[in-house]
Amino acid sequence: MHLSLLIKDNSLEDSTQTALKQYARADLLAFQNKRAEAILILENLLLNHKGEKIEDEALYKLGELYEANEEYTKAVKKYRTLIEFYSDDILADDAYYRLAKLFETKLNQSQKAKEYYELIIFNYENSIYFVEARKKFRILRGDEIE
Repeated sequence: MHLSLLIKDNSLEDSTQTALKQYARADLLAFQNKRAEAILILENLLLNHKGEKIEDEALYKLGELYEANEEYTKAVKKYRTLIEFYSDDILADDAYYRLAKLFETKLNQSQKAKEYYELIIFNYENSIYFVEARKKFRILRGDEIE
C-alpha cells in the first residue's frame, strides 16, 4: 500500500517519472544493503529535483539510511529538514518519532527525546505513534507507569 501511494503521489507531477525512478533505484539498493550507493542517488535526487513531491520521501529514506550507517547527526539533519518543509505531510510524525528514538537510544539526550515525543502527543494525535509516544514521554518525565 505504501508503494502504491508513493507511486500515485509522485507520478502526476513528473510525466517522465525521472525522480520516481531514481527513488526506486535507491530503494532497491538500500534493500540490497548497498547503502552508500543509495545515499548517493538520493542526495543527487534532492539536488536535482528541489520542490518536487518526492523530496519528503527522499529525506525520510536518507534519514533511515544514515541511521543504519550509524551517522546519527546526518540522520537528525534529514529528519529535521523533512519536518521543517513538510510538517503537514504524512511522514512528519514518522520523522518526529525517529528523532525521538534517536535521541533516546543512540544520542543519550533524553530531554530532546522527551520534547519530540511531546510534539507527537500535541500535534499528531491521530498518529500511529501516539500511544507509544505518550508512554515514552511519561517514562522520560519520571512518571510511574503500570
